[in-house]
Amino acid sequence: MNDIAQAAQVSLATVDRVMNRRSGVSARTSMQVMAAARALGYLPEDNTASSAKILFLLPQGTNAYIAELARQAQNHAKTVPFFDVEVVRIRALDPHALAEAISQAGASSHGIAVVALNHPAVREAIRGVVNDGVPVVTLASDSPDAPRRAFIGIDNGQAGRLAGYTVGRFLGQKPKGKVALFAGTIAYRGHQEREMGFRQVLAEDYPGLEVLELRESREDRKKAFKLTGDLLKAHGDLVGLYNAGGATVGIAAALEDAKRQRLVFVAHEATEENKAYLLSGTLDAVIDQNARAQVTEILKTLGAALEGKDHQPEPLQLQLIVRENLPPL
Repeated sequence: MNDIAQAAQVSLATVDRVMNRRSGVSARTSMQVMAAARALGYLPEDNTASSAKILFLLPQGTNAYIAELARQAQNHAKTVPFFDVEVVRIRALDPHALAEAISQAGASSHGIAVVALNHPAVREAIRGVVNDGVPVVTLASDSPDAPRRAFIGIDNGQAGRLAGYTVGRFLGQKPKGKVALFAGTIAYRGHQEREMGFRQVLAEDYPGLEVLELRESREDRKKAFKLTGDLLKAHGDLVGLYNAGGATVGIAAALEDAKRQRLVFVAHEATEENKAYLLSGTLDAVIDQNARAQVTEILKTLGAALEGKDHQPEPLQLQLIVRENLPPL
């Protein structure tokens, strides 16, 4: 124990706490002690006690992309030595539940990846665990004022601009009419940024298109179905629709129910359900991001942080998917 303390440059009491898995030691110090113990032969190289526990805090619900992130996190972690990955699903769109989950994760893990809500309670919870030595990355939606290690996701403003450009181009030369705009919730900064980018492009390049007020589906398919039905009844001259969030299935089902497949519909993520709507013609295009690449960068960033190093995540590229370039089912 004295040898480990000397090699790790920590106190004997700290070594005792780490080796007996007691609280009160930062994640970085814990990893230093374990590395020293392995180097001295006190633990074998593959000893599971030295694994770094990484928690993915993802919202509950039917969002297929979030489910894909969870699957990729669990699968990809099997290829990364010394990582023990756990996915925890949190009550969706509840900032206080998310803040509490972050605080609890800070006491039981070495690193956290979280789909953040843009709320002070979430920001301060992240600040608290980071101050305790647990690195945090945000994914899909950011909390930029929080001291997270990195945001790992697409440029959501650029995604919104791409959606606006796609709607405008699909409608033909100098299009006119009304365009509907959906989001899961503006509590997600990513959805705010997509809305802003979408409105910018239409104002700049397609002044004949009128963007209606934002509708929030709350990532609920039934709510999205009802909102879309009401929208179609109120606006017979609707020519386009962009969904910046989840619940695309509910919107698509309402369009099919009303036999309104001729308007241009752009959404996000090439999920299995969305691929079916692309094939049927209900959806015209989706803007896709690579969940596997996202998880890879998350684990690289948190792994580097635990070693006291910096890792600059690779930017995630947007891909516009239409019927003719569908990825394999």
